[in-house]
Amino acid sequence: MLSPSIFCGRSSVEPHIKTMSKKALAGVRVLEYAQFVAGPYCGKLLADLGAEVIKIEEPEIGDEARRRGPFLHDVPDPEYSALFLYLNTNKLGITLNLKSATGIDMLKDLIADADILIEDKPLQMMREFGLNFGILEAINPRLVMTSITPFGQTGPYAEYKAYPLNTAHSAQLAYLTPYGSPYPDREPLKLGGMSGEHICGLTAATGTLAALHARRITGLGQHVDVSKQEAMLDMARMWAVQYPNDRVSASRMQNMSGMSILVPCTNGHVVVSLHEIHHWRAIVQIMGNPEWSQNKLYDDSRERMMRFQTEIGPHIAEWVKNQTKEELYRAGQEANCPITPVMSAEDVANSEQYKARGFFVEVEHTTGQKITLAGAPYRFSKTPWTIERSAPLLGQHNGLIGCWRETRTEQRLGEVRRKGKKRTVKYPLEGVRIADFGFAWAGPQAVGLLARMGAEVIKVESHTRIDHSRILSLTTGTVFGEIDRSLVFGDLNMNKLGITLNLGHPKGVELAKELIKISDVVAQNMRPGVMDRLGLGYEALREINPNIIMLSLSALGMTGPQRNYIGYAPAFGALSGLSYITGYADHSPAILLGEMDLLSGTTGAFAILAALVHKQQTGEGQHIDLSCTEAISVLIGDVLMDYTMNGRIQFRKGNQDEYMAPHNCYRCKGDDKWISIAVATDEEWGAFCKVVGHPEWTHDSRYADALSRWQNQKELDKLVSIWTLKHTHFEAMEMLQRAGVAAVPSFNSEDLYHNPHLRERNYWIEIDHPLVGKQTVAAPPWRLSRTPARITRHGPLLGEHNDYVFGELLGLSKSEIVSLVEERVIY
Repeated sequence: MLSPSIFCGRSSVEPHIKTMSKKALAGVRVLEYAQFVAGPYCGKLLADLGAEVIKIEEPEIGDEARRRGPFLHDVPDPEYSALFLYLNTNKLGITLNLKSATGIDMLKDLIADADILIEDKPLQMMREFGLNFGILEAINPRLVMTSITPFGQTGPYAEYKAYPLNTAHSAQLAYLTPYGSPYPDREPLKLGGMSGEHICGLTAATGTLAALHARRITGLGQHVDVSKQEAMLDMARMWAVQYPNDRVSASRMQNMSGMSILVPCTNGHVVVSLHEIHHWRAIVQIMGNPEWSQNKLYDDSRERMMRFQTEIGPHIAEWVKNQTKEELYRAGQEANCPITPVMSAEDVANSEQYKARGFFVEVEHTTGQKITLAGAPYRFSKTPWTIERSAPLLGQHNGLIGCWRETRTEQRLGEVRRKGKKRTVKYPLEGVRIADFGFAWAGPQAVGLLARMGAEVIKVESHTRIDHSRILSLTTGTVFGEIDRSLVFGDLNMNKLGITLNLGHPKGVELAKELIKISDVVAQNMRPGVMDRLGLGYEALREINPNIIMLSLSALGMTGPQRNYIGYAPAFGALSGLSYITGYADHSPAILLGEMDLLSGTTGAFAILAALVHKQQTGEGQHIDLSCTEAISVLIGDVLMDYTMNGRIQFRKGNQDEYMAPHNCYRCKGDDKWISIAVATDEEWGAFCKVVGHPEWTHDSRYADALSRWQNQKELDKLVSIWTLKHTHFEAMEMLQRAGVAAVPSFNSEDLYHNPHLRERNYWIEIDHPLVGKQTVAAPPWRLSRTPARITRHGPLLGEHNDYVFGELLGLSKSEIVSLVEERVIY
């Protein structure tokens, strides 16, 4: 947090700078030596929660995002790039020439007093500058250094070149997009906009806060290694682990939408999801009970899932086509059936729900211009999120460098005097207990990530309300024979303990309260109002545990006129604006599935960690209201700003970039094998032409410079494909990477399981399951050098830890437990 002395008499020069109000991360100093999207988004997430983030840019050139559009009124200006403005709120900005010894020394001086360093530079560059973690740790043993690179700090791909297109295709999610593609010969696609890079930034911020939490216990920092490939693969891991466990390699040509379907209507598209029996009965009633719907097989969830795409879906499409998306949305929600419009940036900006929750915020640019930005998906009850400063001008705060060092030294001395004795921990969240009332994917993902960090997570279920991921997976299209054999449930709930507790019984609610009394966090993703009606709402829990942290995830948040609207993962993608911009330019938007749940859950994990860090300092708990739909909208903040600044509605562009060409996925030798290739500079273009045996292309007027290549990219793509078809995707990658060209296959799950890079990084882990036997799972999406996250235990069997929780933790006798089992309280 900035103190008045930091200005050293310069307040008249910088009158617009405000002291940050009380925030969850107040007092945390962050240096951000990163550019474009992933690293700056990591820094933004911390800055917007109160950390003092100092952004370091190169003199004159600045962050690459400054040179990317969209620009205000379409006038290129490095101070008015929507991408830069969105990613750098609440930061202070300085420039350092790190090619000079003086610049390096100044950076090291700043690092000596920093809590966190975020960097995204090539490994070789950091070594040459003397900025590797071993050196910086000696300067500041308390430093948390987060490195965000395409493939991590180790492994055979560690120094491979990759642009966002390449890292997106390295992680299978792109290989699967668009689901149910009607074009088997067309290329796989990345998610729309720069959303993949935002995912990497979110994952990095989550790992960073875990390391900060550990540092406040141990007094020691550590290195957080974030591989963009692994960060995005964490969102696709449910499909990825199908290959090692079931020898299934999913493809986008399969329709994996389960009981969700995207269909056109008169003014766009809607997503219809019929996950539960009451959804099915509701839509049948809305449609007027047509004769075809009376098939009794459709009342069985497994039968309905198997027949949905081929039998039920076409009838629904016929019914939908002559209605508007607004009519369908209203009719569906009134009947408690999730029919969801696919919303554009315009729709999102004008949404009554987003307006009521204050999602969009107006910020005054340093020049006085008012700018409207996308906000945050969470509401903290004690440490509210706000944007208090617009993104800095290039080098705006250079004059304050000396003052920061002086002020920070004073703060550090005070901190040392206040802190007690440090202790050693194996895991970053060791000693934290979480009561998990989550189900399906989003809630379990949030606390599942924290369980991998060492938190003791106790999952609450009952025979009256079994988590349906134990029975079937709508996303992967899997039906499980027994409730304790579900690989999907096991993955989402690894490292957790499991109890059965009937919350429909008053004694069950009282036992839940006893558990919450001894917990640090409660997490739940029931519809708004359900926990309150059970007597387990936040206000009730505060009375029994005043310092409790409670996370409430819901489709649209706990407030606003649509707070009670029902929605699942496909709805989050549709309502957020991301579905609208994902897909082929000449085809319908893409339906987005379980990855939307996992993204929402990861956002929840980050929010809990921020609250835990705040609680470490103050002892204060709080309530976190998280909208799963807003958690997706924040991934396309620049797209939404293009509408708020320029009135432009961005459309689908496939793999196309605004500046780079070639920039696409190209077919290779083999069945459905593809490679992503991205060329940014004339030097890379020359190297590419040499590898493919056509150096004369560098002199062809159609391809001689970046603008010409971009203008003629359709013809260029055809030429590139002629070469890639002669090689396997691995051969093409190796030849191009040796020449310094960014080329990475669009990997499927079989490729990834056998991948030598992931193997060397020990990404695939085998655990023992008492019923399934050996189960292959994916490693956590960050590597912490001192307190690594680990997977130590399979997902709990139903009620597996009743004796430990009710007996050892809550102190019930064996006879009391037996009696409660007989009463179906522990049930």
